[in-house]
Amino acid sequence: MTQLTATFTSTLAKLKEEGRFRALSPAAGIDFSSNDYLGFKSHPALRQTAIAAFEADLETGAGGSRLLRGNHPAHEKLEQEAAAFFGTETALFFANGFLANHALMSALPAPHDIILFDALIHASLRDGIQANPAKHIRIMHNDLNAYEDALSKNKNCWVVVESIYSMDGDLAPLHDLLKLCKKYNAYLIVDEAHATGIFGDKGKGLTHGLQCEHLITVHTCGKALGVAGGLVCAPDIIIQTLINKARSFIYSTAPMPIQAVLVSKALELCAAADQQRARLFELCDLARQHFSSSPSPIIPVILGDEQKALQAAATLQAKGFDIRAIRPPTVPQGSSRLRITLNATLRNEDVVALANALQEIA
Repeated sequence: MTQLTATFTSTLAKLKEEGRFRALSPAAGIDFSSNDYLGFKSHPALRQTAIAAFEADLETGAGGSRLLRGNHPAHEKLEQEAAAFFGTETALFFANGFLANHALMSALPAPHDIILFDALIHASLRDGIQANPAKHIRIMHNDLNAYEDALSKNKNCWVVVESIYSMDGDLAPLHDLLKLCKKYNAYLIVDEAHATGIFGDKGKGLTHGLQCEHLITVHTCGKALGVAGGLVCAPDIIIQTLINKARSFIYSTAPMPIQAVLVSKALELCAAADQQRARLFELCDLARQHFSSSPSPIIPVILGDEQKALQAAATLQAKGFDIRAIRPPTVPQGSSRLRITLNATLRNEDVVALANALQEIA
């Protein structure tokens, strides 16, 4: 065994000892873990759109980056439609939300700028911040006083939040944050990953209707929209800057054209999905009657100890519920949990059965 192999072996053994070892497992049981909030990932209209596109000789791959030969009419059509749908000047399509968030944080703030980020933002935003030489300040979760204090003491600030936090399910105080950003002339970057398709008029997100020239939003396409990709929606000057400076855009092969075609169709379906959204909110209300206090379809059941979370997840999986344990470093130390998500395809009896199962293992 080489020294390098020995190091890997030791590291993996330590992760197992700490209860942090991760392994892949297939989907099984009733879906209480995916982000397929509207049930779009198996929508027949998306399948038929893909079939029709390939029958019309749509190319499979992009063949290169967008700045080379990989810029396809389907990408540009989607970007125009997304800008119109989300009510922004322009949009830019990435292969996934991670790349979109990383591009924003690594490319936009200048070295002399200040990044103020919520303590619970997604890893993609954190990694982008780490790749940027700009000074960054961690703000306690949803602490408006801390934001104002930092904004009042610094110039050229970027405030970075999620509209719905992916592991806690709570909402950012967007209206108050926008007021602060306007007051101190700061940019506000909002990751709408878990709000897109669900909240706002026609699923346009929690930022829809907020007016600010310094507002930048990210709408991921692999959750409620059921496909894959990430859309940065922003003023044209921001999009042009990303095209010229974002390494994750410049040096990445463009998304497959079919991906853009399907996201275009998903936006069309999203605009007409009032029934699915209403059904989802009904289930959220039902869950709140039994075991939830979350304002969103994301319901954390915090158990604290990592082994307790793993054991609880295993027990629920054995009962036929697909629920996973979330542990550090994904969540803070001492806050290991079950992350339960609701989707519009669930039955009332599924939610009630889960509530009873949770009571049994409480």
